[in-house]
Amino acid sequence: MLAGLMAAQSPSALLFRRALTHPERAQAECLSRVLRTVRDTNQSARIPGFTRIRTAREFQDAVPQSTPDSVLADLEALKAGAPRVLTREPVVRFEPSGGSSGASKYVPVTRGLLDEFHRALAPMLFDLLSSRPAVREGPSYWSISPIGRKKGRTPGGIPVGSVEDSAYFPRFLQPLLSRVFAVPGAVAQLPDVESCRYVTLWFLVACEDLALLSVWNPSFLTLLMDALERHGERLAEDLELGVCRPPRGLGGARGGRDGDGDPHPDPLPEGEGGVDPHPDPLPEGEGIDSVLSRMRFAPRPERARLLRTALRSGLQGRMLWPRLSLLSMWTDAQAAHSVGPACHRFQGVEVQGKGLLATEGVVSLPLFDAPAPVLAVRSHFFEFLDPEHPEARPRLAHELERGRTYSVLLSTSGGLLRYRLGDLVRVEGFHHATPCVRFMGRADSVCDLVGEKLAATRVSTVLDALLPTVLGGRRPPFAMMAPEWEAQAAPAYRLFLETDAPDVHLEEAARAIERALCEGYHYRYARELGQLGPLRAIRVTEGSRRYEARCIALGQRAGDIKPTELHRQAGWTAWFSQQGARRP
Repeated sequence: MLAGLMAAQSPSALLFRRALTHPERAQAECLSRVLRTVRDTNQSARIPGFTRIRTAREFQDAVPQSTPDSVLADLEALKAGAPRVLTREPVVRFEPSGGSSGASKYVPVTRGLLDEFHRALAPMLFDLLSSRPAVREGPSYWSISPIGRKKGRTPGGIPVGSVEDSAYFPRFLQPLLSRVFAVPGAVAQLPDVESCRYVTLWFLVACEDLALLSVWNPSFLTLLMDALERHGERLAEDLELGVCRPPRGLGGARGGRDGDGDPHPDPLPEGEGGVDPHPDPLPEGEGIDSVLSRMRFAPRPERARLLRTALRSGLQGRMLWPRLSLLSMWTDAQAAHSVGPACHRFQGVEVQGKGLLATEGVVSLPLFDAPAPVLAVRSHFFEFLDPEHPEARPRLAHELERGRTYSVLLSTSGGLLRYRLGDLVRVEGFHHATPCVRFMGRADSVCDLVGEKLAATRVSTVLDALLPTVLGGRRPPFAMMAPEWEAQAAPAYRLFLETDAPDVHLEEAARAIERALCEGYHYRYARELGQLGPLRAIRVTEGSRRYEARCIALGQRAGDIKPTELHRQAGWTAWFSQQGARRP
């Protein structure tokens, strides 16, 4: 089925394989390409001597590092339609970029940037299809989130958001990719997450030869299978009749309640999956029925019977999809805790971790014969900051050392120069001469209410070390700290735990974690001064699902939401309390 797609990726894959032995040369070519793209723009005019830059050292000396905040003015000019702001090329679309602790930023996408994505995605896809032939034998599912009703264009008329992952590939490949997807891209037009999941499950269950499931966050897959269990009998009836009836009350264009009575947010942000890479928003008043009318639902009584059997037998994925051969998902950093629950219903199915792919650019890609995802050495120009020596000159790709951790700087043909991506990577080894890097977490995930400077990496380490001990040997499937500001009280952190452990154990967990955090000077000092209140534990139910719902309400796409042990946004106590949280 995918032989043609594999052949189309072969030339780029070959060039990437050759580049792995000469990363310094490949990176020099990337830098030259980026410099050509930025020349004769507003951005280059601000940089003295830009036209004389030739080498990486000259580039580092002349161009300041940038951050999301430092490029805001340029992004606003681009959104208004101004030409040649960051690059000579026009902006094709803006992509919302959702981090783990806040609402979306907007990243300008140009043809040059799309070409750089393809330089990484093509060798990854070629390696997948050539190393795992079984994946070529059936359709694939790539996670789809609803686009909702957010405005589809900027004031300057530039589209916002793509609807499918295939939009990052060349246009001539997009129809071929769409034909091998198990779920039609029109699912992304549905106005809320739960109806999107229900319709997605209709097509997945109907697909008897599904070969690949690809999601970003592993909890996305867990929530999808939970929805299959929750609505399984209704879905079986629909398959039998050849209809699709997402339960009313799951939430529509203006929010609502799902089958369990839980509120869902109002309009949702842009998502993934579909045929048109940058559609206009749904016409006002168009809802679920209108979207469903554009899809075909034929009776599948044999699949309905199999679904009922699977539901009675514990809902193992292999019963529904015997040819399923691979699960693709994040497996590093905080996502590692969600892999086990996601794979619970897919015993015996191989898991491949994804590389580090951000909306701004792709840092690494997985190859089956490499010790860790391989640096996307043909895509962008990379620099690496040493967190222990932030004043030192950033290292280049060929200068990295095995076992060291670095923060990534990215320069792309989308116009971002020396951009602080905020991601930490550790060098696990080398594939030929090119570094293999594993995502370790966010370098900028620090919460600082009153000077306590609490880092997500520290919180993750403490929770991993203490929660299993205090809570009977198991780490809860959902564990997250977040700050709270309460009237007439010092700000403090709350620890949200999904666990059946007795209340006394939750209180013990809060005390133990508080003691560990107080080993840090700034946190302890803030507590001693009374500027920071004590940590308290709060029990939650369906933590991942409710976490996702609020992240969407804060402006993130469902497919972009990352698990985190430290969320910097306040208001989680009220959110979980409205939806069934209990404090011990």
